[in-house]
Amino acid sequence: MRRIFIFHFLIFGFIFSQNCAYDQVIQKKVLKNPHYEIAYKNLYQKAIERGQSFSQETYYIPVVFHIVYNQDSQNLPDSVIESQIDVLNEDYRRLNENAIDTRDEFLEFAGDSNIEFFLANVDPNGNPTNGIIRKYTERVEFLMFEDIFSNEITLDEVKFSETDGSDAWDTNKYLNIWICNIGVIDVLGLELGQVYGYAYPPTNVDEALATLGDAIVPDWPVDMLSDDENVQGVVLHYTAVGRNNPSANEDGMTENNMGRAAVHEVAHYLGLRHIWGDALAFFGDDGCSVDDGIQDTPNASDQAGYVCDLNKNTCSGDDFGETGEDLPDMVENFMDYSPGACQNLFTNGQINIMRTILEVSRPGLINNNQSLNLFEGNIVNTGKSIQKIDLLGRVKNDVNGFYIEIFDNGVVEKKYSID
Repeated sequence: MRRIFIFHFLIFGFIFSQNCAYDQVIQKKVLKNPHYEIAYKNLYQKAIERGQSFSQETYYIPVVFHIVYNQDSQNLPDSVIESQIDVLNEDYRRLNENAIDTRDEFLEFAGDSNIEFFLANVDPNGNPTNGIIRKYTERVEFLMFEDIFSNEITLDEVKFSETDGSDAWDTNKYLNIWICNIGVIDVLGLELGQVYGYAYPPTNVDEALATLGDAIVPDWPVDMLSDDENVQGVVLHYTAVGRNNPSANEDGMTENNMGRAAVHEVAHYLGLRHIWGDALAFFGDDGCSVDDGIQDTPNASDQAGYVCDLNKNTCSGDDFGETGEDLPDMVENFMDYSPGACQNLFTNGQINIMRTILEVSRPGLINNNQSLNLFEGNIVNTGKSIQKIDLLGRVKNDVNGFYIEIFDNGVVEKKYSID
């Protein structure tokens, strides 16, 4: 019976939303763990509580792209990858041109995440790099699920050379993004839709938050997703990368040609859920009572369906804004399934989540400028430590979690400590 349930869910899921596999992955896993929703809400609450004390320091994240191609059209030129980095930086810093299209009632919630991305300039061995790996594969496609009835994500095979993919660089220090031909999911010849990307949220949130010494630690269900460090990152369908992609129209889809599939998936990687909370309306879920756990995003009964309907208001009672009036669905949010041209904001609540995830669960990604120095393992530092500074800029002797250590010879090292 359970297999039949999953089968029907995937059919309806892919017919009505063909953007991102995150919800399909999560829903398959959540059947095994009823505490999933509670865990997310606890984490979000922790982020909201910490949000007021966030430093305004910009976090710079090094990115390595693995282009795993079988056809020339899948071997995207460097200019497309550079364009994708530009899109990420504009959208995460609210420098996107269509930020002016954010509706007045949502302007008070829209924010700049102070997160930026750059192509890695040093590889794990300390050698110069442009942050782009090209790997020819004999495989015509990589399937999300080899067996539609299975919970195993076979698309992870793109992340290993032994399965004709490309091995990850240290996922604790780099954001790995794999680009490949993701095969269309079909059952008995019936095509269910194209997956444009997916990402794993972090699985070590419990452990990371425990290092902060806080009394409240979310019950994060680590068994819901892979805890293999080698698969952490983002996978994108080759047609959905950048906004100057010569292969963009090979999927027959024009609404995803602005590089925002990556914006959406990286946000999943940093802990965000879909703005409608991933309700299963077909199975009786009341979407208006299923929340994404973020206070400044109005509830929505379902996703936008790649339609930029600014009149859409599927839930009542969202009157928390300055207007005091019921707010419509936030279809322009990057975490909805809206056309790329429609999407234009992250909310401050969403930003709190992403920065919290970086600080407590992915701290090794954080750099203080758009460049990597040789990693500590490649440097002999003979200096004497003179100061330790935590994430809030406070000087401390004993620091748990991520911190900066300054030495008398001018060396500055990024470190992560667990007592």
